Amino acid sequence: MNGFKGKTLLLLGDSIMYGAGNGGYGVGEYLVKDLGVKLKKYCVGGARVGFCEGKNWLVEQVRSAVNDGVVPDYVVFDGFTNDCFRTDGVNFDVPLGNTVSVAPDVFAVEKTDDFSICFESIVTAFEKYFPAAKALFVRPHKMGRREEEAQKIYGDRAAELCRKHKIAVADVYGESGLDTFREDHRDKYTADTYGWGKGDSTHPNRDGYEKFYIPIIEKVLKEAL
Repeated sequence: MNGFKGKTLLLLGDSIMYGAGNGGYGVGEYLVKDLGVKLKKYCVGGARVGFCEGKNWLVEQVRSAVNDGVVPDYVVFDGFTNDCFRTDGVNFDVPLGNTVSVAPDVFAVEKTDDFSICFESIVTAFEKYFPAAKALFVRPHKMGRREEEAQKIYGDRAAELCRKHKIAVADVYGESGLDTFREDHRDKYTADTYGWGKGDSTHPNRDGYEKFYIPIIEKVLKEAL
């Protein structure tokens, strides 16, 4: 079939990875169908890269995969969409923070740590605990339910840290053209998750995944093969 058949894919992240707007059929399921990989799915809706009380923490997803003995050939992940949300209307759920010279081990990072430290702890964990795996970060589309400047700042920081650690980036934000600040894109390509009678701007539906996400993800994965 191809060089992916039978290889193990570890999927981490939030609801966009999970497929919340498409009945749980998300990035991993498409890659199983198209490429024949074996899926280990740890992503959870609402996950944050940095610690946020009462929310799923991406750091814990990585810890769980390590403790479960997963040996992936590929790691596909996203993260920051929920970090740069202001649940209280004032503060970002997880502060951007600053980069550090040496990130703490993913098993040592503190719950008070910020987005940048946690993100780098995650990507360095791939190097340490999954050394044979090729990793791919998915930068999500332009979302009408997130502040435009915030999603650019957090996304740029994530991309910066990926470059530092030679992590490939599937840049849906910059390359796909999906922009749910536009009402036509919002309603055609994202799900009416909350019963508003319109797309929610965030969660891709089937057309959103198949037109904008999966082609870019598969292209970058094949380049990494």
